[in-house]
Amino acid sequence: MDLTTAKAISMLVLGLGSFIVGMIPACISQNARQRHPLLISCLLCFGGGVLLSTSLLHMLPEARENLPDYADLLLCAGFFLVYVVDEIVHFFYGTKESERGHMRNYGTVEETSLLVTRSGDAEMRERCCGDSGNPRMCHVSHTEPCNKSSSGIIGLLCALFVHSLLEGLAIGLQETVSQVLLLLGAVASHKFVVGFCLGAELCASAAGRVCAHVACVALFSGGSAAGIALGAVLDNVSVFNNSVAVPIMQSLAAGTLLYVTVSEVLPRERARWHERKRGAGMAQFVAVAAGFALMYLSTMYLDHDAA
Repeated sequence: MDLTTAKAISMLVLGLGSFIVGMIPACISQNARQRHPLLISCLLCFGGGVLLSTSLLHMLPEARENLPDYADLLLCAGFFLVYVVDEIVHFFYGTKESERGHMRNYGTVEETSLLVTRSGDAEMRERCCGDSGNPRMCHVSHTEPCNKSSSGIIGLLCALFVHSLLEGLAIGLQETVSQVLLLLGAVASHKFVVGFCLGAELCASAAGRVCAHVACVALFSGGSAAGIALGAVLDNVSVFNNSVAVPIMQSLAAGTLLYVTVSEVLPRERARWHERKRGAGMAQFVAVAAGFALMYLSTMYLDHDAA
């Protein structure tokens, strides 16, 4: 097998493989989702753990190698970039204050809770500890994040596309067949997992929009193929690969994934099950930890072996 054939196989495996696994969640019927809602939620939490590990343990360390002094700061910049975009969208297109429902009064919650009589203690124990009338243990309202803005899913898609493009670029720059195949195995081991998680998140955020789902998954799967082709065709792309632009993009993409995970994916799933089933929270935690651990092992062992 020559070098060109190995890179062509890498393009086909990463492109087609990630597209297939990204479309698998869309093939799950609505009836199946309704029969096993907690399982679907745990799959989304598993994806949240994968994205969290990808951001902090995979993309950020790579950025630190070439930009050690500013990688962490740029990660924060990527986080705040998506944050401000989300707030700008809500400012112009969000719900007006007069149309909102009852808002939690933070100045009077504790005062009113002190006036509860003993006859109401049983009712208080039955209520969620995050309710406005029972703030003794939990200090958040456990309401789902607003889903009117698409900035989160757009930021997620852009970050994963940039990361896929840079990974494909690394494969395209290899000069031997063995290096190409070894790096292919390392990239595919976590790209397929991330692709499935992206498909699951698209089903949750854009349910019923099949065309949008296909387009997003196709863009994600085409990132690595485009990077491999770019690295194989252009001789001077190694100059770009060693430039400061690569760690900057990696850091910003890592911050974007961090925001989407901790501000949208995990809060949404926790809010949906907070009052429905007592053990759901622990099941979601186990799913997040499993996704995080899987990506950590993939990054520590497979990627290091390929390097």
